[in-house]
Amino acid sequence: MKSNKRQLMILVGVLLCLGLGVTLYKVLFLGFALSPSERQTVWTVEAEISFLAQGGPVEVSVNLPDNLNDLVVVDVVDENADYAYRVEEQDGVRRGVWSKDHAQGPQKIYQRLNVYRLETGKGREAKLNEAPPKVVPLSGSAKQLADSLLMDVRAKGSEDPVSLARELLFQLNLPENNTSASSLLEMKDTFGGSLELARSLLRRAGVTSRVVRGVFLNETGHNSLKSYLEVLAGNTWFMLDPRELVVVDSNAFLIWQRNNESLLEVMGGTNSKVSFASVENSVMANKVAIESELGKTPLVDFSIYTLPVHAQTSFKLLLLIPFGALVVAIMRNLVGIRTSGTFLPILIALTFLQTSLFIGLALFVLIVGLGLVLRSYLNQLNLLLVPRISAVLVFVIIIYLAISVISHKMGSDIGLLVTFFPMIIISWTIERMSILWEEEGFKEVFIQGGGSLLTSSLIYLLLSSRLVGHLAYSFPELLLVVLAAILMIGSYTGFRLSELRRFEPLGRE
Repeated sequence: MKSNKRQLMILVGVLLCLGLGVTLYKVLFLGFALSPSERQTVWTVEAEISFLAQGGPVEVSVNLPDNLNDLVVVDVVDENADYAYRVEEQDGVRRGVWSKDHAQGPQKIYQRLNVYRLETGKGREAKLNEAPPKVVPLSGSAKQLADSLLMDVRAKGSEDPVSLARELLFQLNLPENNTSASSLLEMKDTFGGSLELARSLLRRAGVTSRVVRGVFLNETGHNSLKSYLEVLAGNTWFMLDPRELVVVDSNAFLIWQRNNESLLEVMGGTNSKVSFASVENSVMANKVAIESELGKTPLVDFSIYTLPVHAQTSFKLLLLIPFGALVVAIMRNLVGIRTSGTFLPILIALTFLQTSLFIGLALFVLIVGLGLVLRSYLNQLNLLLVPRISAVLVFVIIIYLAISVISHKMGSDIGLLVTFFPMIIISWTIERMSILWEEEGFKEVFIQGGGSLLTSSLIYLLLSSRLVGHLAYSFPELLLVVLAAILMIGSYTGFRLSELRRFEPLGRE
C-alpha cells in the first residue's frame, strides 16, 4: 500500500514538473502570453531596392538581418511576383536573392520583415561559439603610430574596453590634437574607412569590436541606415555612436549588416540603392511567438499549432473537457454533490456553450421532464430493456421536433437550439432517472438531477472563461497538471464537505 502511495506521489510530482516546466519555458523563453488579451508590438520594416536593369538576366542579392538576443525576425515577405526569390546562407550569413531572365529599365524590389522585441531583460550578449570578426592587421609604420596613439589614450585613464574605444574615437574625430591619429587617418583607405581603422587599433589594444549598420525600429516612416561601433566588454556588446561618442541603446536597433558583409549586390543592373521604412503594429503575442524563428523549436514544431486549422478548432473544444472532468471530480469527491453519471455534467456543459446557460437549463429541464412523463407511460407496457430505450430515443427526437416547430411558429428560434443536446445521452439520462425514481423515489431524482445541473453550470462558467480557453489551447501541457490534480483527488479518502455538515450536530453534542 505504501509502495502504491509512493508511486502515486512520484507520478504526480513528475506530471506537475513537466506541465508547469514546459509552460514556464514557453512563457519565459518563447514569448507565449498567459493572458489572452496580451498583444505584442511588431515593427514592419520594408526594404526598397531600386536599380536600372540593362536588358539581360538580373540577380539581386541583399543581406538579411539575423535574430539577436532581443530582436526576433518573425517572417520575411517577398513582394515581387515577377522575380524568383530564394534565401541563401553561406558562412552563417543569410541573403535574400531575386533573379529574372530578362529585365529592362527602372526596377523596384520590395521586401518586408516583421520584427518584434523579446523581453529578455538582458543586453546584447555575445554567443559562445561566435567567431571574432576579421580585422585588417597593422604593420610597419602603422603599428608604431598605433602604439603611440594607444599610449596617449591610456594615459588619460581609459582602461576598460568601452572608455578606451570612446577615447580612441575622440582622438580620431579630432586628429589635429594628435599627430599619430592624424597620420593614421591618412592611411584609413587601406583599412576600409575610419571605423575599420578604429577596429584595427582596438584589436591592437586587445579589444574585440565590430562595425554594425542598421535601422532604429522606433522611428516610423523612412529610415536611414546608420553605422555604429560595437565593443565587447565581458560577455556583452556595447554600441558606440562614433560621432557623439555615447553608448547607444540597442534594444530597438535592427542590425542589417555587420563588418564587411555586403548590403546589396546587383548583377545585370546599375545605379542600385536600397532604402528603408518602418511602421509599428500590434498583434496577438502568441501569434508572434508561434510564427517567429524561436517558435520553430521542436516543442512548437510538434504541437497542435502545426495541425490543419479545422483540426485545431476541434481540439480547442476537446482540450477543455479535462477541465470539466476536474470540476466533476472536485464536486463529487471533495464536495459530495451527487450527479447523474460522471460524464453527463460535462456533456450538458458543452451544450450550454452552444445555447447559453439559462436557455440551456430551461431546455434541459423541459426535455427531461417530458421524457420522464412519456417514460412512465412506457413502464406500464412492460417492455424489454432495448425496445424501451429505443422508444425513449424516438420520444426524445419527437420532443426535439415539437419544441423546435412550436418555438419557430411563435416567432422565436430559441427552440431550435434543442438540437445541440446529445439525444443519445438525453435518452439514457431519462431512462436512468426513471429507474432511479422507481427505486429511490422523486427526492433522489431531484438531488441527482439538481447536482448534475449545478455541476454543469459550474463547468460552463469555467469553460466559457476566455482565460481558461486561452490557457488550454496555448499551453496543452497544462493537461498534465489537470491529470495530476485528478490523481490526487482520486487518492483522497477523507470527509467530503457535505459530510462535515452532516456530522455537525455530533460536534455540538
